[in-house]
Amino acid sequence: MANIPMPRTENRASPLQVRSNKTVEQILRATSELLGEVGFEKLSTNGICARAGLTPPALYRYFPNKYAVLKTLGERLMDKQNALLEKWAQNEFNPHTLEAEIFEHLKLTLDVTRAEPAGEWIMRSLHASPVLSNVRLQSHRHVTKLLVARVMHFDPKLDEAMIYDRVRLGIEMSYATIEMIFDETELDETSVLENASSLLAQNIKLALNSRGKNKSRASKRGNLRGAKRTMLHSKQPIERP
Repeated sequence: MANIPMPRTENRASPLQVRSNKTVEQILRATSELLGEVGFEKLSTNGICARAGLTPPALYRYFPNKYAVLKTLGERLMDKQNALLEKWAQNEFNPHTLEAEIFEHLKLTLDVTRAEPAGEWIMRSLHASPVLSNVRLQSHRHVTKLLVARVMHFDPKLDEAMIYDRVRLGIEMSYATIEMIFDETELDETSVLENASSLLAQNIKLALNSRGKNKSRASKRGNLRGAKRTMLHSKQPIERP
């Protein structure tokens, strides 16, 4: 399959002067307002310019298209969400308080997203377009590494690859939980956060408890595969009468 060319998302110019910075902020503010009103699919650069009171050339001086504007908004939101995790990752890891800590973190992330203009729509945009998915993926991988380091500091004998897989899955589930709360407004928010926190904490605790069992499990899997191969090779042809 041929590679499909992606729209550019690199900003064309950095706002070096106060006036230029004001223009960029006008563009970002107008985009946030429109995104919350019309959604990702109907968002256009013409609509952004009309809302911001700017001409298209003024917008294109800094952003080549709507994806570049959304990328900047996405990076700003991810930075604010990441700051919460970065602060959390500095604390000593304690399995006994893990579930409560996860609940608090999810609640804070939800609050930060709500406080950001069109925050929920920015999150949706990072999922809706392959052009923007790298913003989300880079952010999630970054905080995953921080949290893995925290767990490994607690017990260096753990299987780091397995911990990474579980933490990475937990990060994805955390953001899926936040998005579900925005989408399913009839659900009890506290209950959703409590259930998610319990599942995410259990996911990590299982990894902690399996440290001594990894080798024996691998050995059992190897023995089982060996037994299957032996059975396949030792099968005798059926004699027909």
